[in-house]
Amino acid sequence: VHNRSQFWQVGLPLARPAIMAGLALVMMEVMSDFGTVEFFAIETITLGIFNVWLGMNNLVAAAQISIVGFGFILALLGLELYARSRQQYVASSRNQTPLAMLTPTKLGVLACWMVCVIPLLFGFFIPVGVLLGLVVTNDLLADFLAIREIIGNTLVVAAIAALVIMLLSAFIVVTASFRAGAKTRKLALFASTGYAFPGTILAIGVLIFSGQLDRGFAAVFGAQFQGVLVTSIAVLFLAYIVRFQAVGYGAMISGVRRLPANMMNASRVLGQGYMESIRQVIMPLLKSSFLAGIMLVFVDVMKELPMTLLLRPFNFETLATYTYQFAKDEMLEVAALPALMIVLSGLVPVILMSAMLRRYR
Repeated sequence: VHNRSQFWQVGLPLARPAIMAGLALVMMEVMSDFGTVEFFAIETITLGIFNVWLGMNNLVAAAQISIVGFGFILALLGLELYARSRQQYVASSRNQTPLAMLTPTKLGVLACWMVCVIPLLFGFFIPVGVLLGLVVTNDLLADFLAIREIIGNTLVVAAIAALVIMLLSAFIVVTASFRAGAKTRKLALFASTGYAFPGTILAIGVLIFSGQLDRGFAAVFGAQFQGVLVTSIAVLFLAYIVRFQAVGYGAMISGVRRLPANMMNASRVLGQGYMESIRQVIMPLLKSSFLAGIMLVFVDVMKELPMTLLLRPFNFETLATYTYQFAKDEMLEVAALPALMIVLSGLVPVILMSAMLRRYR
């Protein structure tokens, strides 16, 4: 926009749906946060559920509190969907006139640089610098040897969860896009809403559901199967699927939407069956989206804290839970190396994904 009146009368009204959607997403992310609010002792619904469950050993009360958070998240989801429903894109002609570019003054250039650099400075460089400073003051080799098994646990769990979630997401997206009706597509979209809910709320739901399954197993196969699911790592993978399936769904559906609308029909007209068309035409074109989704899910699972903390088996640690325990006890020097490993492990997939996207662009 060229002046303030255009901003208030044209630019801001056009951006209002996107602002509302972004605001709802940010509020859901803030409500889902656990580690930060716990470290700074800020009482939130998420932290309250955790304290009532573990501190008071009262799962029923924690479930009752989670209902309040569940209702609030549903309201935010409704706000976000309402905002997106009001977004409409209309092209008045095929030849679009590009917007005029404004050349900012030197002060404007400096302001733009500051707006871009400040979040990066305070959100990455300063925290990583502090972690590096704490790491180099300790015995680096001894600290690394102490957490090498934990690093292996984290990488294996994140890799398996990412692969399972992406295979499931690919099946859901391909089926909903090329073979299902409108109701099934809406159901597939609804199945990807788990990411909006805090991990503590999902952990309660998954634990109660797993307990019911365990009772069913015990009734059918005998008492020796009582608790076989709740006490295993399978319940943790189930929670990961519920929460992070939305990430895989988003990666795959964005790839499907970039495909030509008649791609499947053209393959079927040329004599290929449905499965052959999916295997030989559709999936090769979605390879980049599949790989990008694996990297995104890998990073999310690796740094997931509340669900892992609540549902992990006994004597099983990940980098996130290990860091949390020492940070909670104010032992920041010990927590620095695993925290830095989380940052570095998350950076590698992001760098690879950026390079891959540039290659496929």
